[in-house]
Amino acid sequence: MSSQVNWSALGNCSADDVSHEPYAHIVRKSLYPDDVYQRMTDMFPADDVFFKHLPEIKNNQAVRIAASDVLSHDMFSTDAKAYFSYHTSDAFWQDIVTVFGESLRTKFPQLEPKIGRPMNEWRTKRRGEDGDAEINLDMLFVINSPVQHPSSVRTPHVDRRNKIFSGLFYMKQENDPTPGGDLTLYRFKNGHCGFTGHYASMEHLEERGKVTYEPNTFVGFVNSDDSIHGVTPRPKTEWVRRYINFVVEIPFNAFELQKLPVHQRFKSWMTRRKNKSPGVDIQLGA
Repeated sequence: MSSQVNWSALGNCSADDVSHEPYAHIVRKSLYPDDVYQRMTDMFPADDVFFKHLPEIKNNQAVRIAASDVLSHDMFSTDAKAYFSYHTSDAFWQDIVTVFGESLRTKFPQLEPKIGRPMNEWRTKRRGEDGDAEINLDMLFVINSPVQHPSSVRTPHVDRRNKIFSGLFYMKQENDPTPGGDLTLYRFKNGHCGFTGHYASMEHLEERGKVTYEPNTFVGFVNSDDSIHGVTPRPKTEWVRRYINFVVEIPFNAFELQKLPVHQRFKSWMTRRKNKSPGVDIQLGA
């Protein structure tokens, strides 16, 4: 039964496992025992569940199914519902505070005073639900569609400014021979050179770490103006890239971003617009 499984992605981690170079993050390979990971593989939706809701399948596009659909739809297994329920609950927020609490306080010393109570007492809810909360949690099944011409699904960027923690659980299929799709961690070469929106230009960055896209691999990190990350390109392939995305947001922006000069922002925006297919969230309905 799913109740016998410790589903928590951070359940066996501590603050000592957090690396602070180039920013606070944790990487766990072989996160789950083989039998539990097989259950994870069994719960992941077939490609057609994503594709049949799209008017067209674009190149290397992120296609996402949020927790609200997983938890309300009959097509998903008891295991899937247990996994998504745990990671959108107060219990998972307490796991994050246990492992990343000091990192969050160091990066965002203003948050606890602004909210008026310690992080472990912040109220939580699932993103999209009614009610007041300091923490909005979500989890998404995600695929990146087949690649028609080599590209990166996400070039270097930081996540939205109201997101304080992000996680990715990679579930590469056993027979997928496609290289690439790895998560690269960056920092600016010479201090903060600025952003276009929340994207950074590769010419201003240096690589400081890489998490290989492979089965049963988890990476979680504090999201801030320092947390620049991107996905390495995949070559032409019919295989999808599969993962689960963990989302932890607050109701206001936790940080600001320095902007590049206008002419550099325009150049960067044009390059991304030419090479990237926008992500899409699908709604399954009843």
